[in-house]
Amino acid sequence: MTDRLVLVDTCAWIDFLRYQEGELGNQVTVLIENNQVAITGVIITELLQGIKTEKQQQQINFLIDSVTSFPTQEIDWINAGVLLQNLRSRGITLPLTDALIAVIAQRHQVKVLTVDKHFHHLAVGLYV
Repeated sequence: MTDRLVLVDTCAWIDFLRYQEGELGNQVTVLIENNQVAITGVIITELLQGIKTEKQQQQINFLIDSVTSFPTQEIDWINAGVLLQNLRSRGITLPLTDALIAVIAQRHQVKVLTVDKHFHHLAVGLYV
């Protein structure tokens, strides 16, 4: 179990990278200082698609090289699909990206730092 690490969701990274004093960004700062930050490919992809400046590109490149990364495995795709199908059968439709982040966090037994309300439908611990 990786109880010290926290999987930081895209919304928290955006707050950290864009704002001087955002609540989520401040939490990311503390996690970085304590070497507790984790990321995964789908979060990196979401961050890369929003790049607007060379400085942002450099920040994200540094981030990719500096923090613990959880690789996506084939079982994650399967588990995300099953999870989404189960939710959809109950009338709940969520983004694939959020389900994938949730199953990766579950596999690594870590919490997720996010304010995304979709995660309240997913069986994952939230870092607050």
